[in-house]
Amino acid sequence: MRFCSYTLTYDTGLAPNPFWGYCTLTVCTPNHMGIKAKVGDWFLGNTATKLGDKIIYAMQVSEVLPFEAYDADPRFEAKKPIMKASWQKRCGDNLYYRDEQGAWQQRPNPYHATPEKMAQDLKHPTAFISKHFYYFGENAIVMPPDFLDLLQRRQGCKCNHSPQLVKAFVIWLEQNYDMGVHGEPRDSPKMQGRSKNLP
Repeated sequence: MRFCSYTLTYDTGLAPNPFWGYCTLTVCTPNHMGIKAKVGDWFLGNTATKLGDKIIYAMQVSEVLPFEAYDADPRFEAKKPIMKASWQKRCGDNLYYRDEQGAWQQRPNPYHATPEKMAQDLKHPTAFISKHFYYFGENAIVMPPDFLDLLQRRQGCKCNHSPQLVKAFVIWLEQNYDMGVHGEPRDSPKMQGRSKNLP
């Protein structure tokens, strides 16, 4: 079991996207780095050091799909962004599809709408999908001192963790929290004006 952690600078609801019954990663640091995660592996997104040693989310990978399959799968239709809809719909991460000529196209969205972002997203076009996840968002939880070595405090992903430490952390997480969504994304439009709740 591989365990990869990284600093989550922006928590808008796009990456990870914890809505509609699945937590998904399609356009975030692990995707951009080409992390070869498999079913059973874990991702953890933590806050920047200045915001404290907190966990924004943790997810165990249930499926790994190429963007073409992610786009075509009816389970993830709700994750296709719709600009004239609720903020949750606007931050959908099912951004990419191929046109009739086989060229990549991007759905209108508020976050990754530049050629540079599109090129970055399509370098490793892979979606990580989880049904076994813990998303805290605005209610990010403090990492217990025993597990601080699991956090990544600089750019990139940290995947070379002690298997014993990872196992102990997963046991702690599963024993103390229910799976699912425990808060709104910290940087979502809904959270504007509620900065007192930010970690």
